[in-house]
Amino acid sequence: MPVLVVGASGAVGGAVVDGLLKRGVEVRATSRAPENLSLPTQVEAFAADLNDPASFTEALHSVDRVFLYADIAEPEALLNAVAAARVGQVVLLSSSAVTYPSAAEDFNGARFLRVERAVEESGLEYTFLRPGGFASNAARWSWEIKAHSAVPLPYPEAVQAPIHERDIADVAIVALTDDTLIGARPVLTGPARMTLREQVDTIGQVIGRHISVVEQTEAESSAMLAQHVPPVWVRQIIKDWRNAVGATPPLSDAYTRITGRPSRAFRDWVADNADMFR
Repeated sequence: MPVLVVGASGAVGGAVVDGLLKRGVEVRATSRAPENLSLPTQVEAFAADLNDPASFTEALHSVDRVFLYADIAEPEALLNAVAAARVGQVVLLSSSAVTYPSAAEDFNGARFLRVERAVEESGLEYTFLRPGGFASNAARWSWEIKAHSAVPLPYPEAVQAPIHERDIADVAIVALTDDTLIGARPVLTGPARMTLREQVDTIGQVIGRHISVVEQTEAESSAMLAQHVPPVWVRQIIKDWRNAVGATPPLSDAYTRITGRPSRAFRDWVADNADMFR
């Protein structure tokens, strides 16, 4: 039976599609504009909008499992539609933010918690993938690195454990192809803690060019980020950086336990995406 990948145009969703195809799984994908998707020819694409559950009717027909990301304004209606289609399991790309003590009061944590609860209340079997910060967040520095060999940051000593999106996809593929992760909620991290400054240094080492860190005030950083992301995300990003200074985020071994392989380092992600910084 086919697997439906919602969000196939994203880095994680695209890697999930690739991995499922390599295992011989029939894959479907959805997008509001499927004609804009760049997918292998054997993937059937459907037009569907996360905020219009009825638009998923055709895509969900006879589907066994669904890979779903949690950026949904009204998740309850969509999950009810998925349950009505008799889908066997939902693998949800959630966030480790739901595990924080203040998750319900945090913009990021609260929105993921709502989707997780909607899945639980739907009666569907599920797996919740809870990654921490993505290594790909460093992509937002690419323009400044290419143009100025510098990265402006308000909190360069903020500590993260960045995870490669392919590690997240690998765990999703396991969840979508056997039953071992039904009911599981693995927290996923990269293999090492790194400050933002160390991440910038790593990019420089990989591309063979010195990259400096230019320290900013919060106001300066907010103005720069606001050119690219909505205000609510500007506040969230800066808050996360501020709170991460001097932190020791936990490191998870879930990826290795589930896949039997070591997780990919931040340097691996940079090497895979080096051209965006050159």
